[in-house]
Amino acid sequence: MALSKVAQEACWLRSLYSKLGLLQEVVPTLILGKNEGLIAMAKNLQFHKCSKHIVIPWHWMHDLVQEDKIHVDSCRDPEQTVDMLMKALPCPKHKKHTSNMGLVSV
Repeated sequence: MALSKVAQEACWLRSLYSKLGLLQEVVPTLILGKNEGLIAMAKNLQFHKCSKHIVIPWHWMHDLVQEDKIHVDSCRDPEQTVDMLMKALPCPKHKKHTSNMGLVSV
């Protein structure tokens, strides 16, 4: 569901930028995700019993991918700074990510 919400926001921003004259080129918006299963589902309509509740948003997002308005790709990286906001990390990694964000650790 989060990936479809991101696609919705991206479409809204594309529309806004087009109306303001800031979007000259027609290039797809790149959306990066960590979940390989969701990325595969966005590119190919594969529905299973456990994904019935996301049918409508997923069809809409799949249509955007097919129309080349958005492009969904993987960004799996063990050194992602955003990990600091989502899970507990060992002290050295926490300090590294804090400095990457421009924050000073006390």
